[in-house]
Amino acid sequence: LGDLLFVNTSNGVDESHDKIPAPQAPSFIALDKHTGRLVWADNSPGSNIIHGQWASPAAAVIDGVPQVIFPGGDGWLYSFLARATADKKPQLLWKFDCNPKHSQWKDGGRGDRAELVATPVIHNDLVYIATGHDPEFGEGPGILWCIDPRKRGDVSAEVVLDRNGKPVPHRRLKAVDQQAGEVVKPNPNSAVVWSYAGHDANGDGKLEFAESMHRTLGMVVIKDNLLVVADLAGLVHCLHARTGKQHWTYDMLAAVWASPLIVEDKIYVADEDGDVAVFALSPEFKLLAENNMAASVYGTPVVSDDVLYIATRTHLFAIATPRHAAQQ
Repeated sequence: LGDLLFVNTSNGVDESHDKIPAPQAPSFIALDKHTGRLVWADNSPGSNIIHGQWASPAAAVIDGVPQVIFPGGDGWLYSFLARATADKKPQLLWKFDCNPKHSQWKDGGRGDRAELVATPVIHNDLVYIATGHDPEFGEGPGILWCIDPRKRGDVSAEVVLDRNGKPVPHRRLKAVDQQAGEVVKPNPNSAVVWSYAGHDANGDGKLEFAESMHRTLGMVVIKDNLLVVADLAGLVHCLHARTGKQHWTYDMLAAVWASPLIVEDKIYVADEDGDVAVFALSPEFKLLAENNMAASVYGTPVVSDDVLYIATRTHLFAIATPRHAAQQ
């Protein structure tokens, strides 16, 4: 953004999957894009990094303020002023804990505490991010958040208070220690517009597999107020971008690593079985086609010059209509 380049350094645990060798090393850096000179650095996740830091940041000017939003390895989103500062230190605008305070990290991803793998999406001055994890850890519960980035400070949904009512610093494995008299309270400064953990379609008071949002690796895509996200369990979710209301879901029956792709009035989603599903971009569910590429698809399909490119584990396909192909 402007003359600055923003990078997540991918600081994380060692081969033990428990120890962080360099917790004070920078997690987020800003560079002069012309010279590579370091402008500022930040190590906020520090010793609370759960596993690694996988996601790229997003940047935009919101209400006249340039923001760069970093997904941290501790499961927090951090927004900084996206410009150089006089003291060469980053200026934190807001931060948001994407995990419920009662969630807990367990070795191998067995708990319900997650990290951030997807890149945040900024659309119509709102920020969208879903929780995820190393796919080797399997599925598990996920949450999709819609956040107002115009607030400042700790804008998480909840805060943890000690027995004296004072805020408790964040912890890596679990944010709240109930045995010590700590409690979780709604945050009066919360920037949550809405959150989505699933939709109880049958009204039985609990979320079944097909009704739940799971961990995801891909980012959301949005067009015409329709938000689409695919999770690692293979479910495709279509929601109203402003309200979080669920329109429809579809089970791909295989893990989805990639982000969906929207082209004109169609949605493309690829999965680990090599299937590429095509849906109508509509609040009403309509599956238009499903084709198998004969090998797993882990990357997001891309369109350029009216050609659809799909990379599988073994081949790269360029797909176009016969008329367009003849013109090339």
